[in-house]
Amino acid sequence: MPERIVQYVPTNKPVSPGNVRAWLDEEEQVSLAQSIAQNGILVPLLGHYEGEPLIVDDGHRRLDAAKRVGLPVVPMLIADHAPTPAERSTLQLVANTQRSGLKVTEHARALSDLMQATRWSAAEASVRLGGPSPSTISKLLTLLVHPREVQDQIDAGRIPMSSAYAIAIVSDAAERERLIGEVLSGRLTRDRLVAQTKASQSGRNVVRARPRTTVPRGRFIIGVEGGKPVAVSGAGLTLEGLAAWLDDLVARISAARAEGRATGDVIQSLSVKCR
Repeated sequence: MPERIVQYVPTNKPVSPGNVRAWLDEEEQVSLAQSIAQNGILVPLLGHYEGEPLIVDDGHRRLDAAKRVGLPVVPMLIADHAPTPAERSTLQLVANTQRSGLKVTEHARALSDLMQATRWSAAEASVRLGGPSPSTISKLLTLLVHPREVQDQIDAGRIPMSSAYAIAIVSDAAERERLIGEVLSGRLTRDRLVAQTKASQSGRNVVRARPRTTVPRGRFIIGVEGGKPVAVSGAGLTLEGLAAWLDDLVARISAARAEGRATGDVIQSLSVKCR
């Protein structure tokens, strides 16, 4: 790669002919502009001259953000000659690859230390750092209630951020530990986790699903002379149960006959009784 020296150049002078980024995310650019407005550009842009034009090789986002906040000059490392197209692509890819973002709880701990030292609120920290949002900062700080070994599991992606936050707001430490174990074992889905954490917050007992037990149904077909067969079925119906039911049926029919009741009335009363 060509050697470079740092210079401060007018913000409207560098031009960006192209970059490995297909487009710039508007929300991210607004956050970056807020950060640059508060802290300036901490990492110089990279560029070179091609005759009169000053070409940006790396730093397209920083240049765009600097223009948004009206920065008069930007720092740039300027090469003594133009890179080849392959060198420029390599430079842009290496510059983006070498930037490693903070892990989730690393970010949370750094924010916590900064806010304690400066007495900044989440809203003020968001403005001064150019993001994340105050609500996101509050959620990040909430994760620090977890022990360090759990934080490491969050950073490793074994505990989803949404689950880690839902558990972090549970006040009881023993319940938090139990829920973390359930998530790590794969026994606790996100929907069930949300239900259980809400129940814990409200002080209600968590109702856990119990396996349903199915009682086998018994079925008997009874042939009736000169008519259609009669089917008798019911949950847990046994031969003994069928015999008891038939004895009761015969007794009620005999009593109705002794009273001299009409056949239609007897049949109707038996039908009602059987419902």
